Amino acid sequence: MIGLSAYFIKIRKTIHNSREAKKVNFKCGKKKSAIIIIIGIVTVAICITVAVIISRAKKKSEATQFIPETATYSENSEETLSEEETVSETASETAPIIKPVGTTAPVERAAPAIPKKITPQKPNITPTKLLNVPFIDQRKKYPTGCESVSAVMALQYLGISISPETFIDNYLDKGRTPYRDENGNLFGDDPRKVFLGDPYSKNGWGCWAPVIENAVNKFIGSNYTVKAVYGSSVDDLCKKYIDNDIPVLIWATQNMAPARRYKTWYITGTSEQFTWITPMHCLLLVGYDDSGYYFNDPLQSKNTRYAKDKVISAYNMLNRQAVVIAPKSKVEETTVAPTTAPNTTTEPTTKPNTTTEPTTKATEPETSEKTTHTEGSAADNIKQASDI
Repeated sequence: MIGLSAYFIKIRKTIHNSREAKKVNFKCGKKKSAIIIIIGIVTVAICITVAVIISRAKKKSEATQFIPETATYSENSEETLSEEETVSETASETAPIIKPVGTTAPVERAAPAIPKKITPQKPNITPTKLLNVPFIDQRKKYPTGCESVSAVMALQYLGISISPETFIDNYLDKGRTPYRDENGNLFGDDPRKVFLGDPYSKNGWGCWAPVIENAVNKFIGSNYTVKAVYGSSVDDLCKKYIDNDIPVLIWATQNMAPARRYKTWYITGTSEQFTWITPMHCLLLVGYDDSGYYFNDPLQSKNTRYAKDKVISAYNMLNRQAVVIAPKSKVEETTVAPTTAPNTTTEPTTKPNTTTEPTTKATEPETSEKTTHTEGSAADNIKQASDI
């Protein structure tokens, strides 16, 4: 009897030990699974990090062939323009091919990064004349749409109900940004005819006065006059338009920084070249005083003041071009021969199948701020812009 009891006790111990062993094995299995999951997560994170680093390095390498967006514009730079130079001079990079062969990725955006807002200094100066024009900030929605935003501010000042979106989507002619063909030659559309790229994108480039003139003329009523003005000094614009309560779109540079050449390309389908000037900017002239001009600067603020000498220099470097939108009753019609529209197109230094020297089509803009110029009618200037 005693032996049987001992036998059963032994069996119970064996069963108990077996259960305890299973519990230990189960706990170990859970720990192993958790460790495997953690290792998997860490491995995936490492792979993603490596992929991101490689992608960024590749993009940085591809961008080295272009001017960095954060480039510093120095007056001592050999590429910085002086007022005696014309933007139509042939750049060092030219291509003898007339038509593009294949395409590659588009060139990066022309302008440097959108500048930070300047803390406005409030000098103890009373403006001689200052128009109260509605202000629109382009920075969030239209990072490269300064021309369209400035035009809409002028239109809203006249009481015309229109938004930048309506203007850009329905009336602004848009084209392709410069691109390289498979041989490395640079081609692109004409910024005097279309906006290069997308104003909603940071990679957009911009356009010149004839494009805005044409866009506004698509919808403006017969009671208004729209015209591109070429060659007038800033003081002349103030006397003729600001003093008559008419704001003026002008082409200058961001923060009135020194201008410089960026890229020269062949206009697609032609042998003509165009040189882009950066950091190009369009803003609305709304007032002046003895030593400064006031702007609704869509990259800064309402009634931003810049010193006269800086404005004149930047305006001259962009070929002294402006656009006026005004009621016909306020605009004096002139019969004087119009000023020729600015031209940054030159014939290539080498043309295929010819041994003759090419002729230069570019006209050298006036650079003296004291010289008085006359403006032509909108129709005349449109024709001139299409001829160049």
